[in-house]
Amino acid sequence: MGSIGETLVATFIPALCARCGGPLAWQGSRAGVCTTCWSGIELYREPGCPSCGNPEVGSAQPCLDCCDAPPAWRAATSCGPYRGTLRDLVLLFKARGGDDLDRPLGDLLCERWRATGWQTPDLVTSVPMALLRRLRRGYNQAELLAHRLAHQLGVAYATTLRRHHGTAQLGRSRSARLRLRAGAFRPKRVLAGTVLLVDDVLTTGATAAACTRALLTAGADAVEVLTLARAE
Repeated sequence: MGSIGETLVATFIPALCARCGGPLAWQGSRAGVCTTCWSGIELYREPGCPSCGNPEVGSAQPCLDCCDAPPAWRAATSCGPYRGTLRDLVLLFKARGGDDLDRPLGDLLCERWRATGWQTPDLVTSVPMALLRRLRRGYNQAELLAHRLAHQLGVAYATTLRRHHGTAQLGRSRSARLRLRAGAFRPKRVLAGTVLLVDDVLTTGATAAACTRALLTAGADAVEVLTLARAE
């Protein structure tokens, strides 16, 4: 039974879930989101293609697309498809003031990473955000996720890339995203070893590929890509 204080708060100042608008339980909810919504997240249960993370591939071997044109990174995976509850939570996370979602969503990333069997990386980094957008939002959601993941893995986090002016992907067509040039991201430091690159959503893979090329140019031996969601 909850305390009298908890009962009074729940009665006179009822809290509502930031996603569904339903009652927010005093215990069990996380970052303003109810337990029902958290339990409703659709997650991938299979590893997918070991190279690109395509969930429709059930083999331990790379898919035909990766065999034909191997991606720049060594491996990639996502927690689940960009739809339903996971999509709503990603959008809430991107909304100004939604940065408290970094811990529970970062924990989802950590669970997915552990399921891959990948070796512990030497460094965790994130996809950089355009400066103007970061100033408007107040934070880079990919960076917050990467910080949480690095803490969970006991690995250092570092900002390794800067975005070249005019390379923001939001609102671009699929063809425009795929044409993202190699110089869209530039390294800020010399690197070594395996780098784990974190972002919120993998869409066409163009951003991850451009970041990977920049990280490899800076000296990374290999890059692995981990995202919360994968666009279908």
